[in-house]
Amino acid sequence: MSATDEPERTDQPGHDAAWWDAKHRGRGAHDDVDPTVRAACLALDPAAGGGAAVDLACGTGRHARWLAALGWDVTGIDSSPGGLEVATRAADARGVAARCRWEVADARTWGPSAPVGLVVVAFVALPHLVERAAGWLRPGGRVVVVGHALANAERGAGGPSDPRLLHDAAALRDGARAVGLRVRLAAEVERPVRWDDGERRVQVDAVLVADAP
Repeated sequence: MSATDEPERTDQPGHDAAWWDAKHRGRGAHDDVDPTVRAACLALDPAAGGGAAVDLACGTGRHARWLAALGWDVTGIDSSPGGLEVATRAADARGVAARCRWEVADARTWGPSAPVGLVVVAFVALPHLVERAAGWLRPGGRVVVVGHALANAERGAGGPSDPRLLHDAAALRDGARAVGLRVRLAAEVERPVRWDDGERRVQVDAVLVADAP
């Protein structure tokens, strides 16, 4: 079993909400913030960004809760009601419920009602992801994308094998530049993970950090 939240290959890209409901309810919440997300967001001032953030396809809301603790008002979006039930209970237990709003919605088509200062998309591949996120940002806002890289299928451990569920750092960079974002980072990053058997392995992530002008 892999130490990732990323879906494995099926006849269609990813799994449906019922599959994720069962997975999330069985495992519960965890607070392991991805190190790339942490590095890209930690120095940001929520007040300067208008205070509003989006955690798209948030699962059980680990990044949303962490951002809320930093002072962001976060909307967590996911198609899994079960995942968001876990997220709601965890936010209440950790004292950040007042800064978290959870919405069951299709991350492929959802959009915010007003501009936001930060969009985090972690470990999910969505169509036109960068272009959509760019349109949600207020001036100076930031989009952070991290997910399994195409290279992970060749030299990394675990994760999906379907290329539709993988990211290419160069494509993320080019997409961001095409819509006028200022690219701060577009790269492949190796990330150590611990498997259920206790072994440590390496996964390869593609990362984009880009700001609206």
